[in-house]
Amino acid sequence: MYLWWHNLKENFFAEQSRWFSWVPVLYGLGIMLYFALPFEPSRWWTLGIIEALIVIAVLFRYRLRVLSVLLVLAIITAGFATVQLKSIYLARNFYPPEVQNLYLQGQIKQLDYNSRGNQRFVLGNMRDFDLKEIPGLYRFSTLPQKERLQDGMCVEMAAKIMPLPQPAISGGFQLDRNLFFKGLSGSGYSLGRVIPMSCDELPGAKSHWSQWVSSLRQKILARIQSVLPPEEASVTAAIIAGEQGGIKRSLIQTYRDSGLAHFLSISGLHMSMLAGLMFFFIRLLVSFIPSLAAQYDSKKISALFAIIISFNYLLISGAAIPAQRAFIMTFIVLLGVLFSRRAISMQTISWAALLVLFFNPDALAGPSFQMSFAAVVALIAFYERQAAFLRNFLSRDGNWLLKTLKIMVIYFVGILVSDLIASLATLPFAIYHFNRIALYTSLANLLAGPVIGFVIMPFVLLSLLLMPMGLDYWSLKIVGFGIAQVNRITAWVSSLPQAGFPVLSMPDWGLAAIVLGGLWLCLWQRRWRRWGWLGIIVGTLSISTVRTPDVIINATGNLLAVKDNQSAMVILPRRGQSFVKQVWLGRTASPELTPKQKALLKEIYEGETTDYKWLDLQCDATSCLYKKIFRYYKDGRLEINGKSFDSVAAQGASFYDENGKVTIETVKDYRGQRLWNKVFPISANEKPSR
Repeated sequence: MYLWWHNLKENFFAEQSRWFSWVPVLYGLGIMLYFALPFEPSRWWTLGIIEALIVIAVLFRYRLRVLSVLLVLAIITAGFATVQLKSIYLARNFYPPEVQNLYLQGQIKQLDYNSRGNQRFVLGNMRDFDLKEIPGLYRFSTLPQKERLQDGMCVEMAAKIMPLPQPAISGGFQLDRNLFFKGLSGSGYSLGRVIPMSCDELPGAKSHWSQWVSSLRQKILARIQSVLPPEEASVTAAIIAGEQGGIKRSLIQTYRDSGLAHFLSISGLHMSMLAGLMFFFIRLLVSFIPSLAAQYDSKKISALFAIIISFNYLLISGAAIPAQRAFIMTFIVLLGVLFSRRAISMQTISWAALLVLFFNPDALAGPSFQMSFAAVVALIAFYERQAAFLRNFLSRDGNWLLKTLKIMVIYFVGILVSDLIASLATLPFAIYHFNRIALYTSLANLLAGPVIGFVIMPFVLLSLLLMPMGLDYWSLKIVGFGIAQVNRITAWVSSLPQAGFPVLSMPDWGLAAIVLGGLWLCLWQRRWRRWGWLGIIVGTLSISTVRTPDVIINATGNLLAVKDNQSAMVILPRRGQSFVKQVWLGRTASPELTPKQKALLKEIYEGETTDYKWLDLQCDATSCLYKKIFRYYKDGRLEINGKSFDSVAAQGASFYDENGKVTIETVKDYRGQRLWNKVFPISANEKPSR
């Protein structure tokens, strides 16, 4: 035991250069603890913990070991307090509405597009028909109309307002939490035309700046849409202005199934390519001016212009989390060039993670942050260990032809290896959030990589530079040509057998084990890093503990899914709610019904037939009985073994375990406990009681 403890201390103190890399991990752990709580924690408890840590630190100020433990706890507490403070601040201006139709006036604060290509905006400074103020910010979708709305414009309209959208399934993506941390109180849609009107109040300096940036984005989007066909324009808008709302869901799905979904989100790929192209372009220009090249360091001039183009790209892209991370890393690396210092890669990503979490602590719960940082950390850890081999390979003697061949080999092998590492690093998050595995991601990246690197991104930079002068038509056309080729590649790869393989999500503790194991493997450098494989293996095996529910029903009781004899979920016939249906099928890794199965299900639901070999369901004109236990009335009422269950009034999701015991599962929202939907694993072993 003493020898084991001695080896542990030896490894720990030998890796002092890596200690800082664990600071954002501990900080993120505090944020994760906040989101894991089933209730909104009291601010007084947090203050009490902070004061207790301060008192203990003063009492044991000469005990280095105690202070070290307190430092770890302080970093975790800082992460917890950061997200709690943001939640408290946003709650002051949070006014959840009732569902109602109103005639509204207000000012557009932010503008984008939905998946149908219609404009969508965040409205503030709102008043109703009687000029009564409506506090908070709301996001509205609009109907197609000729007038193009602009950021900062005041408008009036008839609209339906609603609370923030609820999660479609227990454990699914919490859109309401995401929108709450963006400062929104509710959502809605226009019932008719949105009419521009004059504003009563002049905007302040901050509003002027945000309106200018948004107006610039809108002009860029309008220019792209005027030059390129809709499908090419939507993807171009995503990689230039970060606007993914206009991309059709079917096209997004082909990108996901082919493993190229990362191309649609502005991240390190786009930022590094754009900054690198600008860097080498400016160096090339400086080399053509001998007097300038002799007097000034061309690398520093190039780095300055690369920082400028990166910052502008961040602004027009909407500053999403992957773009923030990419800009911070790019900025630190270019800053090192300016001050003749070499950036330390793992420290760079650590600073980027810490800064993003400090300003956007809620980003930790989103797939963008998780997948972006996982891929970069894994790539840095791999190339840290292989950098010496690459340098030796390129520095060996040889003529220019041999060196050119080496560079080409490294480029194509690098695409395959980098894609393999990034795909493996992001695989757990793809399973957890999207329930799909892209099996041919290496093939798609190998085919699309040269098009993205040599056609799309260079002409994206050229388009941005020429757009202010109105000379960007042909450069945008070339970008559109490249996008069209990538679209064809994704369509072909996604059509291959089992390209997007559906899987069940691992439990929360399984994902946490994989994340901690992966960080241990990547952040440390000595042999004890291999202990991280234990966490990865345990987390991977956790998928075997997941059980598909027998019954899923939404909060209003008007949509129901039951499990067939092949453990796939079957959604009972009902019009509408296509998005919820897709989420249910995806979350449970269930295939869509074939036309023959749809026809059979309709006959079963209408009470015309039964098929117990496929589905243990018997229906009549008013209700359906599932597995002779669960009765679903078509008006939304529920019965379990003859006892009624009010799906709307319940404050938790009642379910039955293997022994038929009733327990309560509460689904936490951003401010407390509220039921959205219920998941019922049921059993006939015992008669359950309420």
